[in-house]
Amino acid sequence: MYKSLFIGLCLVFAACSEADQFASYQREVLGEVSIGSSVSKQIVLQNPSIDGVQHIVGLNFEAGDNAAGHFRIDNVEVGGVAQNPRDKDISVPAGSILQIYITYEPLNLQTSVADYGGWRTGAIEAMSSLVGKASDEDIVYHRAIVAVVYDRPQIGIVEIEVIGEALPGPNGEVTAVGGSQGECAGDAGTACYTGGFAIELPDIMAGGPKQLKMTGPAVFEISGSSLAIDMGTFPAVLLVLEGNGPGEPLEGKPINAVSIIISGTEDVTATGTFDGSRLELNGVAFRIRVVLGEITEADITPGLQAAVDFDIKDISLTTSKPYTNGSITLMVEAVLSKQPSGNPMFDQFLGGTRVVVTMDGTLTVY
Repeated sequence: MYKSLFIGLCLVFAACSEADQFASYQREVLGEVSIGSSVSKQIVLQNPSIDGVQHIVGLNFEAGDNAAGHFRIDNVEVGGVAQNPRDKDISVPAGSILQIYITYEPLNLQTSVADYGGWRTGAIEAMSSLVGKASDEDIVYHRAIVAVVYDRPQIGIVEIEVIGEALPGPNGEVTAVGGSQGECAGDAGTACYTGGFAIELPDIMAGGPKQLKMTGPAVFEISGSSLAIDMGTFPAVLLVLEGNGPGEPLEGKPINAVSIIISGTEDVTATGTFDGSRLELNGVAFRIRVVLGEITEADITPGLQAAVDFDIKDISLTTSKPYTNGSITLMVEAVLSKQPSGNPMFDQFLGGTRVVVTMDGTLTVY
């Protein structure tokens, strides 16, 4: 995607001579990491100009890279000031630096080297040589490309290849297990919600609430009457909107289907109370990704490339039916801003939309 953006910029600005553009490539080795652990690294790109501001129009993993989600971009800063490349372009003043914080957290022991970019022959041998190890086909390497695309003062692209080596976990684990996958762990001091997730968008979707499937349990931490949840562990939910005919969700839009992935926002902890009957939670934050066309649950990965990617923050989750004999009904209500995604096409139907989520299921307290 970002290579295509780079080429597109050159086509728009017809005077793309070698002097007007640049391209660079670098490798960053994040090292050995066991399943269940992670390592982070700061990658620095400097603006060498003494008087020109660099303008970045794209910063993300290359399309198709990192589909399994072994790597993530935690933070992007300019001179120590936080940026959000999902919401806006980035400017790097003359002499300042762009800082990209990458975390490698291997999720399995399936190498992504052999089929990376269609390059198969000699992949393991080349990677082993790069990190100074003898060739061993059992070594598990993961890698992905982060692309940084500039449009001025020069059109250019910096490709950063990030590389990690995955090792089994301390107890021989071969896959990572988190609160958003599998069954409830049943650890003391936790509460586990499983069951329904119904969403209603009365402004754009007729027929009342639509029952959706959660991809795993929602796990809360309990201490006395206090309650908390790491929103990054909240399981993903998939909503597909189809139809652009009269009265259909995408009426009059140039697309006939979009897939909306609802998951928890990383690095946000929602807190509240549970008195044995009612659960109240503040600071809830959901990440919304919109993909053109229809996808399935199997397509949802941390590295999924989306046309729109934004967060809804500072909302509340309340109890509409108290906890009784293991059952509970929870509710979230929110109204999106007029321009929630920053994308004019999607904001036409998402802007100002009322969202009602009802979670009717089972709460197991350990």
